[in-house]
Amino acid sequence: MSQSALRVVARIFLATGGGYLASSAVMALFSFTLVAMGVPRADAVTLGLLLVFIVYLCLGLWVFAARALWRPAALFAVLVVASYGVIAVFGHGG
Repeated sequence: MSQSALRVVARIFLATGGGYLASSAVMALFSFTLVAMGVPRADAVTLGLLLVFIVYLCLGLWVFAARALWRPAALFAVLVVASYGVIAVFGHGG
């Protein structure tokens, strides 16, 4: 494979896998924040799920629009670590 083909494959994997992990982390943060603001849990999860589709689309588009691949990868890592950090500190609400 050529160098440019490897870059495209890396972007595809980052957009699908990394975007999924980052958007699921954002959904957890959305839902947790909405529940903390007093929204009923079922409504918070539903709204978080609806909003995360837009986030996933934007993250996927950004991966292919960015010149440097490390910027989206770094943001994805920060989102995942922040989500797990919030859940570790405050609990999962169970």
